[in-house]
Amino acid sequence: VGWLVGEPHQGLRCMVHMMNDARIAGGRGAAALGWAGYRHSLAFARERLQGRPITPRDPTSPQVPLTAHADVRRMLLSQKALSEGGLHIALWAARLVDEQKLARDAGAAAKAQQTAMLLDLVTPIVKAWCSDHGLRANHDAIQLLGGSGYTKDYAVERIWRDNRLNPIH
Repeated sequence: VGWLVGEPHQGLRCMVHMMNDARIAGGRGAAALGWAGYRHSLAFARERLQGRPITPRDPTSPQVPLTAHADVRRMLLSQKALSEGGLHIALWAARLVDEQKLARDAGAAAKAQQTAMLLDLVTPIVKAWCSDHGLRANHDAIQLLGGSGYTKDYAVERIWRDNRLNPIH
């Protein structure tokens, strides 16, 4: 059994449109998983006490949270920047899709044509960049949790595993 998709002899154009929407959604999902990993690792870093302040050198001073360490802050900032950047570009591309679909008059139709050309350029970037860098953000989340980050006791392991599929698709 088969169904006609779109107008006769326009099926390939409909399929490409559907695939472009799927690419944007895949990129948005990868960025969202990067953000979820960031939020989990941030919560862990705020609660986990490890090490002591560099100055004064007093072994009896209380331990500090992981967020007090510069390299941990670097990893958190990297995760946040990659995730927010990915979400921004994916949502911008989704907005371009909406603008293209909502064109009603001649001026809007001309702008929609320009939007279509921009989408042709941006869509593969959204998919590839968000997939790669969302996974990179999740890698940093696992690293931040140390040896426990890759165990099923913490959500970042599942999030990384789920996000690992996005670059493969």
